[in-house]
Amino acid sequence: MQIDFSKIPEPLIAKSKSELNASIILFRAVHYKWLIKTGRVIIPYILWIPGMKWAIKKTVFKHFCGGETLTETKNVVENLAKYHVNAISDYSAEQADTREKQEETKKNILESIQFAGTQKNVPFACVKITGICARPLLEKISANEPLTAEETKMKQDFLERLDALCAAADQQGKKFFIDAEETWINPAINEAAEMMMAKYNKEKHVVYTTIQFYTKDSVAYLQRLIDTAPYKVALKLVRGAYHEQENERAAKMGYPTPIVENREAADASYNAGLRLCIDHLDKVSFCAATHNADSLSLLINMMEERNISAGSDVISFSQLYGMRDNLTYNLAGRGYNVSKYIPYGPVKETLPYLIRRAEENAGIGDQMGEELQLLQRAKKEKRLS
Repeated sequence: MQIDFSKIPEPLIAKSKSELNASIILFRAVHYKWLIKTGRVIIPYILWIPGMKWAIKKTVFKHFCGGETLTETKNVVENLAKYHVNAISDYSAEQADTREKQEETKKNILESIQFAGTQKNVPFACVKITGICARPLLEKISANEPLTAEETKMKQDFLERLDALCAAADQQGKKFFIDAEETWINPAINEAAEMMMAKYNKEKHVVYTTIQFYTKDSVAYLQRLIDTAPYKVALKLVRGAYHEQENERAAKMGYPTPIVENREAADASYNAGLRLCIDHLDKVSFCAATHNADSLSLLINMMEERNISAGSDVISFSQLYGMRDNLTYNLAGRGYNVSKYIPYGPVKETLPYLIRRAEENAGIGDQMGEELQLLQRAKKEKRLS
């Protein structure tokens, strides 16, 4: 049975007129790519200007993040639960290049795991590896370059931090996402994620690695994991969020881009990943983290063909907070296991995340983005109700 994803969800109509207007203004702004490119360069350096942090917090931060602290996200988590939507509290620090910052990030993620343990509708916790390991070290590991004695110790410290987080999630009975990042550091992330899956996924799905299907080698990597991993494979399937950075770096350094040539190729890659996963549910558990209605419909059809229940504990869905509410709430209304990623953390720490979301929503041609259309329809329906 198909789901009508065009239906405006009740929580969106329930927003106040001022909230809808603020969101409409935001998505009109991110329609302009030149504005986003400029913001990516200058915003990290102008937070000291009086009123700038306040302006960001009241606009883009408020729309895409649950708050600056874990406590502030609790209201968001509770509100989602009213509509049978799960939450994933995501401490969004990702630029920790000192041991002190890495330990601080670890501490905050441990707190989010403990919080998840007290909340029935928070089934996952997550980590972005650049929050607990220096980016230059990840790049060196990914390039298979020899490490100094000091770097070897740093790598061991990083793996111990990651292991502590996975162990905490396991103890709390929660699942743990390890997010993917740029291709030039992702081999090190994959290596660490596979180590954790080998340790914690012997009998159940605890640790989830993430595959970005806009990369050319994604389907082959997934096939290799399924064929060779001597443990239960747990996966989060995404299209990818570093398109601009990947192509810019490839052009600058003179190597072929690792990203597929167009959106159609990314869609085909992602859907191939879905088919591989659902054909191997004896070994695989996965989360379809996507904002693409066609991919969701494909997965739902495959589940129905195989008589897999909507509430299956090995298949889940996820969208980002502040985006694609029509997908999230319509899935939840049909009993599917769906979550919202709820980023939180200090405004300065979440800036890389916020800028990626703005880039993701930048308009194409003269057409308004899908998010903007949805908000305008919700505003119109609210006015008529």
